[in-house]
Amino acid sequence: MTEPQVVELWPCGYVAKCSARECRRRANTILRYLDNQERPDRQINACDTNANELCAELRVIDRRRDSG
Repeated sequence: MTEPQVVELWPCGYVAKCSARECRRRANTILRYLDNQERPDRQINACDTNANELCAELRVIDRRRDSG
């Protein structure tokens, strides 16, 4: 199985800790990794700092600002 090339960013509507190692900040973004057919593969919660680092090499679909 190949590594995901696309990630969607969603607002985190619940209280969660950032999933990055040794980070104590509150997560405010959900990173949802998509497979090659753009289906959800896995997701993690992250603070803004770690979210930017985790999706640096990927194509990003930012859904945090969509109001519906």
